[in-house]
Amino acid sequence: MAAPFPDWNDLRDILLISDAGSLSGAARIAQISQSTMSRRLAAIEANGQPIFLRDEMGRMTPNARGVELVAAAREMAAIYERIRSRLNEAGPPLKVVSCAMLARLFLSPALPVWQARSDMAAELGVHDEVYALDEDSFDVMVAPMANAPERSTGQMLGHFQMGLFAAPQYVAAHRIRGRLETLDGQGVIRASKVLADMDCYRWLARQGGNVSLLSPNIPTMAEACAAGLGIALLPLDLAGNDPQLLPLDGPKPPPCEIWAVADAAKAADPRVAGFMKWARGHFRATRGEVQADA
Repeated sequence: MAAPFPDWNDLRDILLISDAGSLSGAARIAQISQSTMSRRLAAIEANGQPIFLRDEMGRMTPNARGVELVAAAREMAAIYERIRSRLNEAGPPLKVVSCAMLARLFLSPALPVWQARSDMAAELGVHDEVYALDEDSFDVMVAPMANAPERSTGQMLGHFQMGLFAAPQYVAAHRIRGRLETLDGQGVIRASKVLADMDCYRWLARQGGNVSLLSPNIPTMAEACAAGLGIALLPLDLAGNDPQLLPLDGPKPPPCEIWAVADAAKAADPRVAGFMKWARGHFRATRGEVQADA
């Protein structure tokens, strides 16, 4: 019956003995007794399959069979070290981009929670023209939008409730009293580009009024509204506690959808897929939304 072929544990001992040149030296490196190391080698060399040549001084060198086994052990050790080093290295941060509104209301408090949970760094980029960014400049975009752009994979995170707002000086100048049934005759700050396709801003366009500003950026709309430029449709979280803005009573608008999107080629990356799935649950949990379809 053939002797059992050395397994990986045996190969590690063979490599250790070869590098140390003696049983005593190998035992010291392995932090075991010399007798234990001797028993291990005896088991490896059982049934007349020697691996080392011994001289009168106790020095040990691999024989022809041993040379091949040492080479195999060294190669396996090198492969293991490369894998261990690669997996232990901190990978590049997950690049998340968004607008100033979502950075403040959601991402700034959420990303530290993600990093603690995943042990992965995240880098937040804030841009006024977030929709114009090249897909190679980010891993995940979190932004208001109607759906995922072409050649992208998306996950709707949840909604912001919306409301009509105006500056106190605008309300006084236009003598707005009570409920507005229509925006006819009012200056209206409207959405442009990607925002214009969202249900809430399509709804706003149907309410009438005169366009006083077109913007693809919700914080810019809020600033213009606070400056008295016109009535704006804004998230309640953003405008509701702003003393420069007054809520207006009127028709109830649809909510604003918030999406996380990634280039389709990156969507299979476990970092990207994991963040998008986590972000959906975290967004809804922190905002008290029901996750019936989670």
